[in-house]
Amino acid sequence: MIKYEGLIIRPPSEADSLIIQATIGCSDNGCTFCPAYKKKTFRIRDIKDIEKDLSYASRGASGTRRIFLADGDAAVIRNDTLIEILNLCRKYFPGINRVGIYASPKSLENKSAEELRALKSNGLGIIYLGVETGDDEVYRRIGKWGSPGKTAALCLKVKEAGIKLNTTVVLGLGGVARTKEHALNTAKLLNIIRPDHVAALTLMPVKGTRISEEIRAGIFQLPDDMGTVKELFRLITCMDDFRCLFFSNHASNYFPVNARFPKDKESVLEDLRKAISEGDRTGFRGERTRGL
Repeated sequence: MIKYEGLIIRPPSEADSLIIQATIGCSDNGCTFCPAYKKKTFRIRDIKDIEKDLSYASRGASGTRRIFLADGDAAVIRNDTLIEILNLCRKYFPGINRVGIYASPKSLENKSAEELRALKSNGLGIIYLGVETGDDEVYRRIGKWGSPGKTAALCLKVKEAGIKLNTTVVLGLGGVARTKEHALNTAKLLNIIRPDHVAALTLMPVKGTRISEEIRAGIFQLPDDMGTVKELFRLITCMDDFRCLFFSNHASNYFPVNARFPKDKESVLEDLRKAISEGDRTGFRGERTRGL
C-alpha cells in the first residue's frame, strides 16, 4: 500500500498521474497566503520508501504514463538522488512519458543549468512553479523567498534546460490597494519568462494564515468578484502574444478560462470586456461553488 502523509496537493493537469511523495511538505512554507503545508514538517523521504511505493503501484497501475513527485518542492532534493528517483520511475514504469515536480525559487537557486539538463535527460518533463506576482511590493508582503527578478532568471534557466514550465499566478494577491500594479507587473514578468503554461488562481483566505489575519484586522482588503475579473482582464491585456496555454479554470476562480494564447486571446478578452462593461455575472462561478 502507498503511504501518503497528510493532505496531497497536485496540479490540475496531473489529475491522471500517479502521485508519489518524494518530500513531505514544502522547503519554504513561509508564504502568508498558503495553508497547504503548515501542518507538515519538511523532510525528504528515504529513497527506499519511495521505491517501495513505486514497486507497489507498478503491480496495479502498470499502464501509468505520468508520475508526479509530491509534495510542495521535490526540486530541493539533491540532483544525484533525484536522478536516482527518476530512474526508479522508469524502472517500474518503463512506459511513462513524463515525470513532473513542484519547484520553488529557493530550490531552483541551488540547481545549475547543467544539473537541470541532467534532470531533463533522465526523464523530468515539467516543473510547476508558483510565480505568484511580478510586483516587488506584493512579493515582499507575501513572505516568499526571493523576488520577481530572481524568479524570472530561474525560470529562464529551466526553459534553457528544455524542461516545460508551468507557472502559477494568484489573482487578488495585491488586494484592492495594489490590484493594478499586481496585474501589470505580473504580466511584465510573464512576458520575460514566456512559460509554456500560465495558471491563474484566485486568493481564497484560509483561517490561520497570516493574510487571513490581515484581512480580519483591516490591513488587507480583498477584491470582490468583479474586481478580480477586472484584474484578470488587465493581466491578459498586458501579456505579450507569446505561445502558452492559459488557464483560470481552478475552482478558486470566478471566471473560468481554458485557452491557447495568442490564438484565443482576443476572444477571451472580449468575454471579459463584456462581463465587466455590462456587469454581467452570468458566467461567474458562485461563492458556494468555489474551492481550493
